[in-house]
Amino acid sequence: MAKKLIAHLAAWYEPGPAGGRGHFKTDGGYLLEEQRMYAELDAKARGHPLAIEIEIRPVRDRRTLQQNRLMWVLLTKMAKHYGNMTAESCYLNMLDEAGIDTEIWQVPVKALPIIRNERKVVDVQELISDDVCVVRVGLGSSTFTRAEMGEFIDRIFDRLCEMGVDDPETTQQYRDWRLVRDG
Repeated sequence: MAKKLIAHLAAWYEPGPAGGRGHFKTDGGYLLEEQRMYAELDAKARGHPLAIEIEIRPVRDRRTLQQNRLMWVLLTKMAKHYGNMTAESCYLNMLDEAGIDTEIWQVPVKALPIIRNERKVVDVQELISDDVCVVRVGLGSSTFTRAEMGEFIDRIFDRLCEMGVDDPETTQQYRDWRLVRDG
């Protein structure tokens, strides 16, 4: 039986002097998690040594949750501007333009939950009958690195600009995005 994970932290390894031992420093975004981890370990240990397992691996440079949230906010704006599209349709179109494959499938309606679990994006295009529909599917951006997701968000902002979406909120989101992106 798998043991419950106590904490997941990201840290920096700082090498020591030549021949010496380095040390770890918890990433600033994980300090609360680190505090929670120590509190839980102290509670479990009850003043005695406690055996734990530590697994160390390089951090994956995956897209951030903030990038993902911004992407969906922008895609929702795009869909509203088009008026007859869903954010998912806009997403799949943008993925196509970025060279990420999407496909059209004819599937039983009952299979939609399974397909949604397997594929990241499923947009129902047409209901052929009560039992069969046409869907457009794609794996989405979940495997994008931060840089790839940044380029994808830039494409979405460019498209919104081409569409004439220049309300104050979108303009501010773009300014904020540039500050985060460019440091």
